Amino acid sequence: MLLAFLLLFLVGTIIAVIFSINALINTLRFGLPYVSTPHWAVDWLTDNLNLKSSDLVCELGCGDARVLAALAGKYPTTKFVGIEVQWWPFLLAKWRTRQLKNVTIRPQNFLTADLSGVTVFYGFFITAMMPKVAVKLAVHLQHGAQLISFGFALPGWQSVREISPPNGQRGSKIRFYQG
Repeated sequence: MLLAFLLLFLVGTIIAVIFSINALINTLRFGLPYVSTPHWAVDWLTDNLNLKSSDLVCELGCGDARVLAALAGKYPTTKFVGIEVQWWPFLLAKWRTRQLKNVTIRPQNFLTADLSGVTVFYGFFITAMMPKVAVKLAVHLQHGAQLISFGFALPGWQSVREISPPNGQRGSKIRFYQG
């Protein structure tokens, strides 16, 4: 019994170390750590966005696709695309959206992805990535399209709306930008 417990503990530790090393390598390589959008922001977006069936919503760095899955469940006639470069969040995203016919998850770097036709962008980035995102979207953000950024402002862009955490909590805001 003790041997089985120790073996299980060892396997779990090895898996945790592999995931930690992979996360560190991907953070250094791509400049984006895997961090989920907080529940309050997912709930706010799900309750307050007004998406149309003609929209194409793209989450840049979709992680485990919590945002996409929540929105796709509420808007079954809208198309959603998640782009994720890290392999294990990509697998989680594929699993989470496996029954949502209106969601596609692509394993790629959004900085090199074709984003034509997207009408709504969503992303949760870090400060160091924001200049690259601003340059990419300056090329791909169509007139009338919107960008929703959780956490950090786009340099050189003026947000048209900002949503703060509920109940006076401190933390990151949801920022809206218009193309």
